[in-house]
Amino acid sequence: MFAPFHRPEPLFQPRADAVDRRRDPDHYARRLAQGEWLRLVDTYGYGADILDALNYGLGPISDSLTGDPLRQERRRRRTLAAGLLVPVERGAVAIRGADPILLLNDLYRDVDRFWLPLVDIQALRTADRRFRQGVPYSVLGHALHPWYGTYAPKRTEHLELFGTWLSAYGGLKDTAIDVGTGCGVLAFMLARAGFADVRAVDVNPNAVESVRRDLARQAERPAIRVRTSNLLEVVRQPADLIVFNPPWIAGIVDDPLDTALFYDDDLFERFFDESSGLLNPQGKVVLVFSNVLTLLRPDLPHPIEAELERGRFVLDTHLTRRVRATRGRKTREKVEIWVLSSVEADADH
Repeated sequence: MFAPFHRPEPLFQPRADAVDRRRDPDHYARRLAQGEWLRLVDTYGYGADILDALNYGLGPISDSLTGDPLRQERRRRRTLAAGLLVPVERGAVAIRGADPILLLNDLYRDVDRFWLPLVDIQALRTADRRFRQGVPYSVLGHALHPWYGTYAPKRTEHLELFGTWLSAYGGLKDTAIDVGTGCGVLAFMLARAGFADVRAVDVNPNAVESVRRDLARQAERPAIRVRTSNLLEVVRQPADLIVFNPPWIAGIVDDPLDTALFYDDDLFERFFDESSGLLNPQGKVVLVFSNVLTLLRPDLPHPIEAELERGRFVLDTHLTRRVRATRGRKTREKVEIWVLSSVEADADH
């Protein structure tokens, strides 16, 4: 089956009982909690009632859970909820009361009839609305339209700090690379700052599609080229800047879309290995990072400090900015900009 993008896996002829909306939603919520699969054949609203009853029956997640145990509990609950299936026919949810979801045509043009968990349909509906409405970014002066399965930052302190550094940057502006571009906000910032050639790369094909679609929306197309790449593996031409906004939390990647949130053991080592051979003389590596790792896992080595200790790069600049508190909650979180030069270039300079 041809599926160029990450998407919820379609199901065919699932072995599942049909729900009867004359029954109380709690009845089916209890069956879902026992791991059963059910088929929703009536109304969208009744399916939402069943999922609400399931969440109520499972109760709130304990505040004592953090890190991997918290992720495991969320995954367990989502697996139970995914037992409620809905039919999809010719790009539309085939039950009464379901809103049109244009993404279904984009993601499933190779299949006509199948089933999806209602929780996936809900996520697709939210993603479809976000794509159509767009997400405004003050650092750009316009909105981006993140496509399904594409990371798009909600908070902007790290973008603002990068913008502060970028506005003071006085080096060459011939070429820049945005590694792990996501929705492309850093790539658009680089193009807006006057870089003649910006190459945006991401291992996630959905992110590459998202940036391509946003480029097509621009009245005057920015000097951005985008490709699918695992870090810098497809890049051959050296750059004046290599910019990387990596995941900020160490963890196990269970899903391809988790690569924007969690990093595995060798991510930073691979990045520095590849970037060390792709810098122009006087070029810079710029990492947009955070102290979240230090706050959550002080026992783990800091990946950027560990690279500096290896001696291939020297630190030029380290900027920090406190994250704005939300809902009156104080926070010790800071966003960071790390600017590194290669040892060879620093010695020549």
